[in-house]
Amino acid sequence: MEPMAKAAAGAQTSQSDWAALKVMAGDGELLFESAAAEKCAKVCQNTIDKVDDHIHEARQLSRVEGFGSPIEGVQLAVKFRAKADEAVAVIQAHRQVLMDMRDTYRAAGKAYAETESANGAQYRANG
Repeated sequence: MEPMAKAAAGAQTSQSDWAALKVMAGDGELLFESAAAEKCAKVCQNTIDKVDDHIHEARQLSRVEGFGSPIEGVQLAVKFRAKADEAVAVIQAHRQVLMDMRDTYRAAGKAYAETESANGAQYRANG
């Protein structure tokens, strides 16, 4: 399998895994201590910001001109453009994984805080 195809397949698998974890966190089945969850979410957001820069750089790669004779040069430019577009798509898929991770951490932190609050209220009510 070609490296770009492997990277795309890896992103697809990760998207599925994190989407399932995100649902579990939203349902209160996955809990992370709130402060730790927010630290993880911030790391994800910082990484998303860096990935956005890489997406911008990869898009610049698709602007290819000036390769040799008209026919061969155009054909080569088309191939480079296609590879750049493929790279952008793979990077965007990995960005989506990071967004799912960030959202999962925040949902798990929120679920933890809600569980702690409910447990505290029940404890106080029972004496």
